[in-house]
Amino acid sequence: MAEKDLIDRGTTRRPAPAVSVVSAPSSASSSSSSSVTPAPSPVTPAASSVTPVVSGTATVAFGDTAGQPWWLPGVVGGSASGEPGWAVFAREAVASAPCDVVVADRAYPGLSGFGPVVAPFVEAATRRLRDALAEDDPAVNGSVNSPAVNGSAVNGSVNGRAVDGRAVDGRAVDGPATEAPVADGSSAVLADFRRQLTGRLSRIAGRTLVTELYEARRLGRLRGEGPEERFRDFVRRTARRDGLALLVTGYPVLARLLATACLNAGDAFAEMAARLAADRHLLAPSGVLGDRAGSPEGGLGGNAGPGALTGVEAGAGDSHRGGRSVMLLRFADGARLVYKPRPLAAHRHFNTLAQWFGSLPGAPELRVLRVLDRGDYGWAEFVEERPCSTAAETRQFYRRQGALLALLHTLDGTDLHHENLIACGPHPVLVDVETLFHPPLGPARSADPAARALHDSVHRVGLLPQLLVGDTTALDMSAIGGGRAASSPIETADWAEAGTDRMRLVRRAGRFTESANRPRLGGVAAAPSAYTDALCGGFRAGYTAISEHRAELLGDDGLLRLFARDEVRVVPRPTWTYTTLLDESTHPDLMRDATERHRVLSLLRTPLLGVPALPGVEDEEVAELWSGDVPVFGTRPGSTELWSGTGRTVAGAAPDRPSYDTARERSPHDRAAGPAAGDAIGPTGLARVEAKVRAMDTVDRQDQERIIRAAMVSTSPEPPHRAAPGGRSRSAATAPEPEQLLSAARSVGDQLVSLAYRHGSRTNWIGLELLGERYWRLTPMAADLAGGYTGPALFLAQLAALTGASRYAEAAREALTPVPGLLDALHGRADELGSLGSGAFAGLGGIAYALTEVGTLLGDREVLDLAGPAVRLSCAAGAAEDGYGVRGGAAGGLVSLLAVHRATGRPEA
Repeated sequence: MAEKDLIDRGTTRRPAPAVSVVSAPSSASSSSSSSVTPAPSPVTPAASSVTPVVSGTATVAFGDTAGQPWWLPGVVGGSASGEPGWAVFAREAVASAPCDVVVADRAYPGLSGFGPVVAPFVEAATRRLRDALAEDDPAVNGSVNSPAVNGSAVNGSVNGRAVDGRAVDGRAVDGPATEAPVADGSSAVLADFRRQLTGRLSRIAGRTLVTELYEARRLGRLRGEGPEERFRDFVRRTARRDGLALLVTGYPVLARLLATACLNAGDAFAEMAARLAADRHLLAPSGVLGDRAGSPEGGLGGNAGPGALTGVEAGAGDSHRGGRSVMLLRFADGARLVYKPRPLAAHRHFNTLAQWFGSLPGAPELRVLRVLDRGDYGWAEFVEERPCSTAAETRQFYRRQGALLALLHTLDGTDLHHENLIACGPHPVLVDVETLFHPPLGPARSADPAARALHDSVHRVGLLPQLLVGDTTALDMSAIGGGRAASSPIETADWAEAGTDRMRLVRRAGRFTESANRPRLGGVAAAPSAYTDALCGGFRAGYTAISEHRAELLGDDGLLRLFARDEVRVVPRPTWTYTTLLDESTHPDLMRDATERHRVLSLLRTPLLGVPALPGVEDEEVAELWSGDVPVFGTRPGSTELWSGTGRTVAGAAPDRPSYDTARERSPHDRAAGPAAGDAIGPTGLARVEAKVRAMDTVDRQDQERIIRAAMVSTSPEPPHRAAPGGRSRSAATAPEPEQLLSAARSVGDQLVSLAYRHGSRTNWIGLELLGERYWRLTPMAADLAGGYTGPALFLAQLAALTGASRYAEAAREALTPVPGLLDALHGRADELGSLGSGAFAGLGGIAYALTEVGTLLGDREVLDLAGPAVRLSCAAGAAEDGYGVRGGAAGGLVSLLAVHRATGRPEA
């Protein structure tokens, strides 16, 4: 299928005649040259800001532009066989807009002031949804007062019937469009739909509207005494029928995005309602309603089950598969329910496995999320955060979390961040397990053995602390260490002077509110670092239980085979890449021509946005982004087939894997291989997990525990700075014998060799990196002297020179294997040398010193020759850097190069 067809596929209709819009004259401008950038933060717009009033009768043509349909620039490539469905929806929404509006005199934070502009789209989507609900359940038909035809009741309610966009009784009420109160809760449910859709459409249109606001102010077209009044004048002009027609025809891509969002939101909502109606009688027996037995009252569906549906919060997760997202449902009897528009068979089978796991000797019992699997979708219980009642319960929580980590590590789970776990008393409850049996990603194919090992370790699961690092701060997103109220390290778009004609986009650090993933005792969230022993104890118990009863998991009748045909998710790149691209691609410069926006989305095909872990997915990524969705991909543990959120099979995207017959089991004692599932994986996720289970043993368990303890360091609070107490007594020091020192050095060297990860001729270690003198991050060692692999290499070379032991010399040489490639790469990136610095401990000077010393100690001319390029790079970095410190700046570079000069006589040093 051609790329353009992939993007623009969907319903098309024959071209419709131009629409004449009866409206007041408009002075709003559709031109724009502003460089305003996108990505507004989510806001909850008010629903009561505008009401329709009688207006003039000027005619605005809403049809062909420059001899072509107005919507054609909204199609990639500028060609189509007929009017797309989104264009029909947009045209009809504009035709239903009021002739004029009154914008309430009040404050409008964020993007809430643009609610009246997108209101005709929201109302058109609401009418469409109401019709769909009436088709699925006749009881709904007639229970809701239909909003006025032709869009007269837009973001406001009118007493009396509307004709041709005029409020007949002349009375406008500043409030949301309302329906008659009905027993089934449709009024409140549709109000939720309006509110959420208004927020989303305002975010999509925000950048363009702010640009138009700027142009109108610059050209002196706004009326009003103050900036707030002039803002309201802009909204009034743009929200009325003629202004909206100009906006839509001037920005056809924006019209496409708004209409697509409306169509998708309505379809997804109607689909949920139909499924709820069909499944009401199954909810209470399945246990997903918790302790509530439900009530026999009707509602959307009228079947026995929970009470009337009174509220729906959509967007509890990312949007996938045509606007579908997790929804939280509220009922009149107090019951709450989670709707998941994807298969839940994997979660159902995980519950079975967790119950088996909890029955094993020594393994703690795990509480599971009750789910009702309905094939393509399912229902899940709403788990409410609950504090611990005693300190013992808090320790039990972390012991269970350690056991849960062992189980998820066994199943190759990943992406289990703080939003996927709820602290319910002494129980950590997983609410999402869609990424079990996940295929290996980029680091698994890295030449760095430490990167491969870390990827294959417990760290990959996502429960352990993992930092999202910015320029000035870092944020833990994990289920164990994350969930704190904190500033985001990544700046996001926000709006300065919102609600005025000086409104503009600014970049500010976003804020994360506290999540429900950490246990609380006495109103205080637990400090995870205080429970590292409990966490490791639970992991040890869980790992041991699984390894001792592995026979029940393996084989044709093993429990792992339950998952073989379940749908699981594959995440080829970080989700934030998609969400950022969706936000940034609503820049007004891209809202006029779909081909231009398509070029921006196609950056996914370039290294600028990273290389996907599974090549070949880019076309489907772009197609799903055009639908306003975060791209999603699925597979089955028993298969290598991959498909997109559209259901299309992605050719050539399966990761490279040897055949199952050639998959070999390797001893975990061979740290060159790492855990047996490293390279020796079968063709499927199931085969890879089975290989891991077969290879589990004490050595691997201890390795995983070391990684757990190292990762937990980043959750420790900053140590206080205390002055040393005075009056300390002094005693005479005794110099140790040289043999004692050498013996201690041998112990350190032996431990370094045993903890090293090897692959081919390369050796490296997993270590802790200090970020900004404040944060610790678990990572494969880089090249610097203080925290990188050149430090252990120097120590091992010195130890080899003193003892003559070849194993130390071999490990030192293998640690320096990547240095030639590193130096070559840096020679081609001279503009980055200043940021790297020439320092002795964290810069290129230290690397030059280490190469010189290792080459001299081992008598290795090849290593010694590497010092020359390192010296030249250090000199270049010193000329470009701003810092003067010893650790990472010019002073350290001078010290390092002087040492190199003394040892080698190199003139450039």
